[in-house]
Amino acid sequence: MSEPYEAYLELLSDLSRQFAQLSDLAQEKTQAVRKDDLMALDEVLKQEQALALALRGQEQRRLAMVQALNLEGVPLAQLAQNCPPNLQLQARDAAEGLARQYQIYCSAAEVARNTLECNLHEIEKTLAQLGGDQTAGPGYSQTAETVPPPKMKTDFRA
Repeated sequence: MSEPYEAYLELLSDLSRQFAQLSDLAQEKTQAVRKDDLMALDEVLKQEQALALALRGQEQRRLAMVQALNLEGVPLAQLAQNCPPNLQLQARDAAEGLARQYQIYCSAAEVARNTLECNLHEIEKTLAQLGGDQTAGPGYSQTAETVPPPKMKTDFRA
């Protein structure tokens, strides 16, 4: 009876670890932006994207497990009350750990977002001072003079 619950609690622990990794990446992103290191920022964004895809897969597994355990509609904070008695302590720890890691991630992501926005505003301000075209909108139009660095090029076409 407790084996499906143990698998679910292990999944929650995996999610906690993934949110910890996302938090670390958000901090790396903030540092890359502060150092004006576009290559490091690009690498962090790639890692973040891969981890986000993995999280989507974990979420699908979590939803299937929740349904199999008849825990639909049960908030994470009440998980322990809906587990077998021998797993209630472990369930409470897993739920609290996941909630804590998620909050840490949200804080780190907010700092990274604010740092990026500040730097983008500085770039826009500098472009305006240099007489850049304000009607062109964000980004730049690629001409023979504006070629991105080789590692930033892609053959993706929208």
